[in-house]
Amino acid sequence: MATSLIGRQLGKYQITNLIGQGGMATVYRGYQLEVERYVAIKVLPPHPGQSDSFAERFQQEARTVARLQHPHIVPLYDYGDEDGILYLVMAYIEGGSLNDRIQQGPLPHDDINAMLRQVADALDYAHRQGIIHRDIKPDNILLDGEGHALITDFGIAKLAESNTRMTATGGVVGTPAYLSPEQGQGLPVSPASDIYSLGIVVYEMLTGEQPYQADTMMQVLLQHINGPVPSLRAAHSDFTPALDEALQRALSKRPEDRYPSARAFADTIRTALGQQPAVESASGSRETGPSITATGEIPILAPTQTGEHMVAVQPTESPRWNPLLLLGIFAVVVLVVVTIAVILLTLNPPTTTVEVASPTPVPPVVLDIPTPSAQMVGALRFGSIDADGDTANLQVSGLDQPGAGQMYVAWLYNSGTAAWQPLDRLPVDAFGDGILVYTDPDGAELPTVYNAVAISLEPADAAIGATPAGEIAYSGSIPLAVTEALDAVLRAAPDGLENTDGAPTSLLASAIIEAEFAQLHAGLAADASTLAGMRPHAEHTINILRGTQDDLDGNGRGENPGRGVGVEFFLDRIDAHLNTALSDADADPAVQQQIELIGVCITNSRRRVDEIMELERAVLAAANMDGLQPVMVAATDAAEALVEGEDLNQNGQIEAFEGECGLRQIATFGVSVGNINLVAGPLPNFE
Repeated sequence: MATSLIGRQLGKYQITNLIGQGGMATVYRGYQLEVERYVAIKVLPPHPGQSDSFAERFQQEARTVARLQHPHIVPLYDYGDEDGILYLVMAYIEGGSLNDRIQQGPLPHDDINAMLRQVADALDYAHRQGIIHRDIKPDNILLDGEGHALITDFGIAKLAESNTRMTATGGVVGTPAYLSPEQGQGLPVSPASDIYSLGIVVYEMLTGEQPYQADTMMQVLLQHINGPVPSLRAAHSDFTPALDEALQRALSKRPEDRYPSARAFADTIRTALGQQPAVESASGSRETGPSITATGEIPILAPTQTGEHMVAVQPTESPRWNPLLLLGIFAVVVLVVVTIAVILLTLNPPTTTVEVASPTPVPPVVLDIPTPSAQMVGALRFGSIDADGDTANLQVSGLDQPGAGQMYVAWLYNSGTAAWQPLDRLPVDAFGDGILVYTDPDGAELPTVYNAVAISLEPADAAIGATPAGEIAYSGSIPLAVTEALDAVLRAAPDGLENTDGAPTSLLASAIIEAEFAQLHAGLAADASTLAGMRPHAEHTINILRGTQDDLDGNGRGENPGRGVGVEFFLDRIDAHLNTALSDADADPAVQQQIELIGVCITNSRRRVDEIMELERAVLAAANMDGLQPVMVAATDAAEALVEGEDLNQNGQIEAFEGECGLRQIATFGVSVGNINLVAGPLPNFE
């Protein structure tokens, strides 16, 4: 940046020193006085005349990234726009990057397996939320003090795409050495793009060098686009064919030929490495670089010249790139991208806006359920913008091109009611890749209503109707029992509490209502100055949690100022619905895994209910006020954690870990239970 911000206050953060500067942002260390912690502040480059639309995109992207809650993703704490300065606030992490490790030579296989699995799980989690990183590379994989790998810079590359000032390539965003072929051509990205970049990273972890090397950035880009897929055995003959084949699939030129998920790639590499002897480094050592200890920790590397390597550092490009040469190269890249765009527009001219026709009575169309063995061509992931589950992110790869005069249209479907919901036209590029994001205008909780997704071929010149008129080309579903369970847990249940209009609320909302009453009375008990003032509220807290009206303080009458049902009752009902969904024979492992995450939150909530009641009983049993102050503090803390969860590991996010997530996180994980994978063809008949 032209002007240093050191010493300046940005929002709640005092800028203390510069960490690093790159093409996409400048990174400062800041201090947040109110919580006494250091943070990393990434400041986007200034651009005179910055449009309101870019600032809005910045805020929207920051909000989306901030929702990423995963132990292997660097958390985004905050963001802001102050005097035209756009900035992101991230966790401040001391340690090294994966690039620092690689500089010491090839990594031991155990280290590769551990870090790859962590990064793969984080990527798959982000992809399920509809978020693609776009710039996976060793410098964007940080290692914390305990050796855990964390991905940083989610959202930065996407912001760069919408602001050509942030990248000299005029639209090609990313680091050339790790760029997927589709990114190099300026085509739409997908989760497969991140898997390709991760494949390059793994190649480098195995060999200590990048697969594509050239004198200019343009030559590297062209090798990614047109060059042969790198062969491990060609460069290092001691690698096994299984490992070579595993890596080559990740580095396929066509996105649809790569792995369906980052975890599938990691699992294949793990299996292949189990057949692979240790690889010697250039120095002859068979264990180069610090390895993970028996406890799973990676020793912290020696400090860099600045004495620290922080989370959000955007390293500068290699000094071998000549700036004058780059100007010419970037001009060529722009020309290539524009030419490709013109060709694609010629082959697939944009259609006019399609208006959704008013629903008309038509016979219901019955769909089918996909067979588990079918090859996945895409996924529908639910997210939240204005309400839980009100957004559907559909991403597809390798679809056939629609025929002449045809277009793809995406739909949601409920197999129980045969109800359809048109999403919109699904445009695909020359490779059959496409992305569609739909947010329900009424804030409907989509995964509680629909258990299937379909893509149909419709006349390109016709308005979208209420149900598909053409052939169902691609589809996917989850068991209806799962959707019905989500409906009861997240939207409305007959045994839920009534709202002000007399309509039933969801089981989760009911549990939170009762828990908030208990939290209120636990606080009132803590605020009382006498034991006589504490006891009634201690009784109230216990009765609210249990749904009882017992006389616990001995005043001759039992009182329950809550709704009289209890948190325990609603936790039991949530458990029952989820167990029904889990027992469905068609519930696949992905659905089961997400339900298990909710189970962690339910278990945490039950333990907190028991803890609160035990503490309140200690108040009721006390003869005097001696020693009660810490008991009441513990009770109010537990009551707050029951509702909001607790960030025990202090990583800025509340996760599905023992002792962390609470009632509110059930909605976060519940939305993802409804995610659906797509396969080719219509679904077999629903039973």
